[in-house]
Amino acid sequence: MLTCKRPDRHCPGLVCGYPLPCPHHTAAIDLVPEPPTITIPTTARAAWRSRRKLIEIAETLKDRDHE
Repeated sequence: MLTCKRPDRHCPGLVCGYPLPCPHHTAAIDLVPEPPTITIPTTARAAWRSRRKLIEIAETLKDRDHE
């Protein structure tokens, strides 16, 4: 069984170890709705710290949609 190798969400010094796909560290793409949705598990604090990266991802996906 494959397990998640990301840092544990409660104790970053430990490995998560959750069976893959890990609901805490795996992005999910749902292609059924129009437009498709991407779910990225994160905490509010982590989202705030990485907001620039999340904006870059959104802009990249938006640009691909217009091609």
